[in-house]
Amino acid sequence: MFFIVNKGKEINPILKFSISSIFYTNNFNKDNSKEFKSEINILNNDNFRSYLAGLIEGDGTFAVHNKNSTSKKYLPKIIIVFKLTDLPLAEYLQLITQCGKVYKKSNRGYVLWQIQDIVSVFKISNWINGYMRTPKIESLHRTINWIHDYINNNKNSKLTKIQNILSKIHYLEIKPNDISEIESNAWLSGFSDADANFSINIHKRTNKNSTRVQLYYRLEIKQTYHKLDSDDNKVSFFPIMSKLAGFLCVSVYSRSRILNNKEFYSFTVVSHNKKSLLKITHYFNKFPLLSSKYLDYKDFLYILELQNKNKLTTSYLGEAIKIRKDFNSTRTTYHWSHLKNCYLIKT
Repeated sequence: MFFIVNKGKEINPILKFSISSIFYTNNFNKDNSKEFKSEINILNNDNFRSYLAGLIEGDGTFAVHNKNSTSKKYLPKIIIVFKLTDLPLAEYLQLITQCGKVYKKSNRGYVLWQIQDIVSVFKISNWINGYMRTPKIESLHRTINWIHDYINNNKNSKLTKIQNILSKIHYLEIKPNDISEIESNAWLSGFSDADANFSINIHKRTNKNSTRVQLYYRLEIKQTYHKLDSDDNKVSFFPIMSKLAGFLCVSVYSRSRILNNKEFYSFTVVSHNKKSLLKITHYFNKFPLLSSKYLDYKDFLYILELQNKNKLTTSYLGEAIKIRKDFNSTRTTYHWSHLKNCYLIKT
């Protein structure tokens, strides 16, 4: 197992961690193409493709030049944002896809996985095509249309560089949103790594001399997509949130808040009752999270199991208090052994 512990106030050593150590201990070799055939596995792995689609829909962006714009033209690119502590996951995804580069922005508190060469943008678009579930699919379709235009505009080119690119890309079917059941693939795992969190709340009961421990899984996203549809109407995220709520047997909550003098609106689903917590734990046991939220989930699950075995809160209260000291934003202890033999690269 790979443990990285930081109990002091120094720079978190997770930022110095290289994901390659995991692969080399599992007979992976970046310089040996016979041993590193990740692309073949990915093309046949619904879990990888659905996980990546969910991750991009949560924390990713497709940047595509508007051909009707007079501004400077640029090639399409895909940018996915991670927390600094999730640098190993960004490196892992870059390594198994062999797409793009990872940039650590320590002074800004985040990591970028940036894909901007045409062939890599094509690969990512191809992999997640048919696996997206939100209005962000519009940006994927714009990217695919850009690729089609590139092929059409350059098919007679004699330039070696362009011929090389054209040999590695092709027309793609523009597929609609995935309407399969949420529990059918790893999409929610990727989406949750981007936009969800787990909570262990400890508070005094009202008018009672006792303490309560409450567990929550919470996912929050903005209410509307940033682009209007073809009829100039706003496109809502409510359909996917409603489907998630149905899967978890809970309701969708609407929330508004003011940040920097701007009002933001979001939809939220929360697993809090026994039935919904059972649903979400069954799902994440089947399709594990891959970011550092995996560690929060395992701690969350541990307390949930103690709750189910013990009627008295006092029997596990001490464990809950202890875990909360190294959990979510207070976490200083990390390991990435869950990426070893990860289900994303298994066919």
